[in-house]
Amino acid sequence: MMDQNWQRKFSIDEKPTLEDMKEFAADTYFEKLLDYLSEKYQPKFSIEYSKEKGAFGGWHLKAKKYGGNFGTIYLRDDCVRMMIVVSELFEEELAENVSSMSEQVQKTFKESKPVMGGYWFVVDITSEKTFRDLQYLITLRVRKLKTK
Repeated sequence: MMDQNWQRKFSIDEKPTLEDMKEFAADTYFEKLLDYLSEKYQPKFSIEYSKEKGAFGGWHLKAKKYGGNFGTIYLRDDCVRMMIVVSELFEEELAENVSSMSEQVQKTFKESKPVMGGYWFVVDITSEKTFRDLQYLITLRVRKLKTK
């Protein structure tokens, strides 16, 4: 298990490498997620820093292609997390499929309203189910990016 806090491990002046991220997140779905994204979409990965406070601050990884960001990947002490925005254009399709998805995804969809044109999902990838949910959300995100 990971024993160090990612946000404290690398300061704003100390940019981590992708290898640093893989090492820190060795016991999570991080590499599986990178492999999936690389094989299916071949995005450009960008390591960026956010001064935001709390869970979304510090160094994170963005996957970009089709003129936009697929989502932002955050390293946590016990899992990898991805924030992804799904266009409200897919609201009906999401509504049809959400009941078979993880509680986390269902809760976000049911309790939130679209903001800036989309639903903002934050998925902690802790199981094969949440990984599959995220794959589905990514396909919706990519469909929107491709239509720009």
